[in-house]
Amino acid sequence: MSGTTRIRQFLAVNRWLLVAVILCAAAVYISFHYVTQYMQQQAQQQRTVATAPVLVLTTATSAFEPIVPGDVTIRRYPATLVPPGALSSVASLTGAWTTEALGPGIPIVGSEIFYPKTSNVIAARINPHDMAVDLPLGSSDAVDGLINPGDHISLFTQITPAGSSNPVVEDFMNNIPVLAVNGSLAPSATPTTGQGLTLILALPPERIAALLFAESHGTLIAALDAPHSQAAVPVPYSQKTYLTPIP
Repeated sequence: MSGTTRIRQFLAVNRWLLVAVILCAAAVYISFHYVTQYMQQQAQQQRTVATAPVLVLTTATSAFEPIVPGDVTIRRYPATLVPPGALSSVASLTGAWTTEALGPGIPIVGSEIFYPKTSNVIAARINPHDMAVDLPLGSSDAVDGLINPGDHISLFTQITPAGSSNPVVEDFMNNIPVLAVNGSLAPSATPTTGQGLTLILALPPERIAALLFAESHGTLIAALDAPHSQAAVPVPYSQKTYLTPIP
């Protein structure tokens, strides 16, 4: 049998096997070519994608907790994935608290934090060891309604000293910070001239006790302190000092 005949017989018997081998080789070549192009495109995209710095927490934080610089780090995110309002500066978190529970690794946005010292959160403005108490006053007792949050006031009271029948007006307390007026930590947008006011004052507990006692036994009149006033705080009157308060 000649060589040509043998080749013809081999091809006749194995023609489909040869077709399969050729198709497999073609598929491998096409797949390799496609994968190579895809990887090149991905590498090119990674080199050209714009990124932006964002702040993320390193640990989980509960709602209404302060954020300290050690709790955050700066990471770079693709610019298209940075959420609106995302923070990028550690300095922007000075005095910030969370409004909700936040997880680690997620960009911090402005709506998730607040600043108690500049927001309507009265407790954040009370100094350590002080308390807040309200003091309602008529317009004639509140500088004609012209007292604003942030002012300092002095309080005067009318008393009848022990052993005397003549009422007197005494300097009761000085340099009292006014946290809020009529429930607002900011000055009223509308004039309060001639109106009675409810003042929110910050005082130590012992001065609050004296204030409440004086309020329930006599008339209190507020006077507006000058800016940066350093008036000495008088000794508050006690129950023994009062004889017949003037209503």
